[in-house]
Amino acid sequence: MPKKQRFIKHSSHFSRALVATALLSNGVFQFVAPVLAEGTAAGQSISNTATATYEDPNNPNVPINSTSNTVTVTVAEVTGISVTPAGIEDSTAGTSPQVGDVLTYKFAVINVGNDPTKFNIPTAVTLTQSTAGAGTVGTIEYSIDGGQTWISATSVPVTNDPVPVHTPGVKIGSTTVDVGTVLVRVPVTINPAATPGTTIEVKLGNTPDPNTQNQPSSVSTPAEELSTKDLDDSDTNDVDGVPVGGEKEASAKQTETIGTKNYALATLKKTQTNYSNNSTPSVITDDTITYGLSLKVENSDPTGKNITPSALKGSPISVDSVPSESRILISDAIPAGTELDLSTVPTAPNANWEPVYTTSLVTTDANAAQWKRFNSGALQASDTVADVTRVGFINTNAITSLPANGTDITGFSIKVKVKSTATAPLTVANIAQLFGSTDGNNLPVYDESGDNNPSNYNPGTSTFPGTDSNGDGVPDTIAAGDVEDGYIDDSTDLTNTGSEPTNNGNDGSGPLGEANVLTINTSSLLNGPNGQPGALGPTNDNNTDFTNKSSAVPANTKPGNTIDPSVVSFTNTVQNGGSSSASIVLVPTPPATATDLRTGTTVTITDPNNASNTATYTYDSSGTGSFTLTSGTSVTLTVAANSITNYTVSVDLPTTTPLSTDTEKGYSVPITAFVDADSDKTLDAGEMTNITIDRVYTGFLKLVKFSRILQGTGPAVGASQGDFESTPAANGYDPNTSVTDVPRTPAPGNIIEYQIRYKNIASEDNVSGTSSNNVVLNVNSLVITESGILGTNSNWALDNDINGIIDTSNIVGSAVDSVPASATITYFKGAAGTASTGDQTGTTQDTDVTKYVNSINVQIAPGVQRTFTFQRKVN
Repeated sequence: MPKKQRFIKHSSHFSRALVATALLSNGVFQFVAPVLAEGTAAGQSISNTATATYEDPNNPNVPINSTSNTVTVTVAEVTGISVTPAGIEDSTAGTSPQVGDVLTYKFAVINVGNDPTKFNIPTAVTLTQSTAGAGTVGTIEYSIDGGQTWISATSVPVTNDPVPVHTPGVKIGSTTVDVGTVLVRVPVTINPAATPGTTIEVKLGNTPDPNTQNQPSSVSTPAEELSTKDLDDSDTNDVDGVPVGGEKEASAKQTETIGTKNYALATLKKTQTNYSNNSTPSVITDDTITYGLSLKVENSDPTGKNITPSALKGSPISVDSVPSESRILISDAIPAGTELDLSTVPTAPNANWEPVYTTSLVTTDANAAQWKRFNSGALQASDTVADVTRVGFINTNAITSLPANGTDITGFSIKVKVKSTATAPLTVANIAQLFGSTDGNNLPVYDESGDNNPSNYNPGTSTFPGTDSNGDGVPDTIAAGDVEDGYIDDSTDLTNTGSEPTNNGNDGSGPLGEANVLTINTSSLLNGPNGQPGALGPTNDNNTDFTNKSSAVPANTKPGNTIDPSVVSFTNTVQNGGSSSASIVLVPTPPATATDLRTGTTVTITDPNNASNTATYTYDSSGTGSFTLTSGTSVTLTVAANSITNYTVSVDLPTTTPLSTDTEKGYSVPITAFVDADSDKTLDAGEMTNITIDRVYTGFLKLVKFSRILQGTGPAVGASQGDFESTPAANGYDPNTSVTDVPRTPAPGNIIEYQIRYKNIASEDNVSGTSSNNVVLNVNSLVITESGILGTNSNWALDNDINGIIDTSNIVGSAVDSVPASATITYFKGAAGTASTGDQTGTTQDTDVTKYVNSINVQIAPGVQRTFTFQRKVN
């Protein structure tokens, strides 16, 4: 077959060819083998004549020249391919990669051989993700014209036209291009599973080692092969024969890191800062309520959704007929049965804020209402207080945003008064609302008062209100249907909305916000917690209001044990709402369930202004229960008209009293106050009464520890050992034995997972209905210690078999609280468990963790249960 005739242009381009030679002893350079570089065309003849200089050692410093014979080689056809990263393009320009974005990984594939060739373009790539499911690869495409047009690799996986040898910077008309380059792009959609810091790596090509160029093709996974494909010998562009070294392949990879989810986490709180009956308790139409509002933009993420807290800025609202002023809006609907009281003008905390109001119907969402500025503290012309439906605050031009610094902005104040048409009892309930957006990306922000969850985050569903179109966990839009009116019409609306468990506590837990509630009554005798004679109990009744306190519990008191509680003292307040002085008698009465108080309990009531005015009673729980006066006479207080006074109650529970954490109940002592109209110190029919409850807990944080066995590197786990709840005792745990009845029998290599469930059981107020101004027990400054060096009761960090290795070792990363954002776990090592360390693992007490300490930096409200979990591997 005759050799094809090819025109070859000789230039300095070919001088880059290298020919390896050896200088023989006779002074002639003999050709050994060509070593080819990019740009040396196949079929090219290369002539080389070697020259040399040398010296005669007998005549130093006198050069001798030598010239070799001419050696000619013809460059063989060698395929070559390399691929280089060409950057990653984010579909959302100007922001870090986020869930929902499409990342386009770009690569430049170059013909570094010496003859035109086609390329196999992969239809698949190797996707490496630090979080499973973080990304999804789309259709791979390539371009042979510098990116002007794109071809699907799925449809045409081999380039139709030969790719010429790479020559950079070739002018074609007025455009400079790199000849011999094919561009490839790989789109990857970021999925909701991607969390900030997740890495998504795309490897184009499948060479055994990443970023390897121009390697002999192994064709291990054809769909991922990025390689050369030699032209047919019939192609005039090709040098006949099989390329030296065969086909070649290459690969390259690029990695992108998912950025933070920037979102403003704003928390709005509302409290009653003052209630006044204006010296006429029997009339409610002159009563006033002052509300205080506070706003905080969180500097940490309590939701666990990997959000980077951002500054809060405004969103468009209408102010003084300007339809789209960008303002942060705090809105508070005037509660049903009340109206704005302009005797005290709504107050802003500083010059950064100004009060506004609206007369738009409450059926209009607050952020869609027509807002108006006050006129030097007065309403604008033609408006009356009866017209005002909401009062609010907006930022002035002094600020454009609030930084995410976690600092409370306090000092917002609004005063309302009861309408002249209102009747008792009047339930005053409403919710304040906040509207704004996230600085930097304009994501909408909406929060309601009544809880500590920012931006109306719902822990129950792990969602924010609104539409999350890209699934990144934060809302893209908040439509009208997502916004409540913030106005509570009646008891049904209040039940549907929900109220704060603790009045003024902002400790609600439901979706959106929870109402702040005050029930105003006309009772002329009120008896309640210290400073709150009109408090309402959980059944919206001022005879079930309460004060909860706890006695001390000795250290190391185990579940099932009994104690002799310390005396617990209470201060209560009575109010005479009548028009003349009254004699008010105070006596303890049996609880609704007689056995809710222990037989032998002594209760002492004392007038703090007269120590001799005291009485002591002893309780008997038999039958319906009864108190017997054992010392003194019934305490009588003379209370002036429309006045209040305090008294004290001390409760001494008997020895062998069970722990409240075992019974999950406190010991209730109702105190009845009555107006002693006939001065006989006896409650007679028709005499006015009111009850408040003093309740003693013998501890109120319940700790229950569970364990389960995981396989780890050991044998399969035994029956019923792989869960925490295997055959639990009837009451949830047996305080005298182990938590669960099924024995745990781990083998070496198995993992023991321990779980401590801790719960605030002081939850009488955590029931349906409305309550206010009771004294509840929150768990504060909680520190849970898990030590494995205590001996018989806790020995998982000891070398019990004396083989030089502690019996179990810490599993790094396993110690976690169920609400990690509000817990700090610290680690200790050593035989004493006092040396601070990191989250380490080892086989000795000094190289492992012998004690875990979980510090909770928030209060645990009544009824709330959380967990602390950690794992140990059996050595």
